[in-house]
Amino acid sequence: MSLIIDVEGLDELEKKLLTLEAETGFKTLRSAGRQAMKPVLLDIVEGAHEDTGDLKRSLGIKTNRGKYSNRAVDIHAGVVKKSVQEVTDGKRSTRHLPRYFMKALAQEFGTSKKRQQTADPFISPALTKNHMTVLSVFKNELKKAIDKAILKANKGKK
Repeated sequence: MSLIIDVEGLDELEKKLLTLEAETGFKTLRSAGRQAMKPVLLDIVEGAHEDTGDLKRSLGIKTNRGKYSNRAVDIHAGVVKKSVQEVTDGKRSTRHLPRYFMKALAQEFGTSKKRQQTADPFISPALTKNHMTVLSVFKNELKKAIDKAILKANKGKK
């Protein structure tokens, strides 16, 4: 499934973003992207099956530097956590969440094995449902973050 979105009105923000230092620009994009993807994550968690609850615990938002020259930041909402912190009898421990990426894929697309699991998509519908919200929140958060970064940068120049 492919979702094509035409975004307009970000030219002014892009010009402001390019005036910032690279690291500041990355942090600005990352924070705006995380805020924008929160509604998607909420719907993904709501749609995930509850078997043991570990699939839901493995869901989150992850950001990292873009891997290709045309992307500054990659933002992922879905299965991103490999372990969870648990407290048992007052002791804190880390428990690994093995192969929950595979469980998410099986739920999203189904399987073709003997005990076939029919597809029950929960990630792609969450993004499709919230794409306009993501864009508006991203635009607003990016504007706030850029303005804040510019003020901070100009404060040091005085």
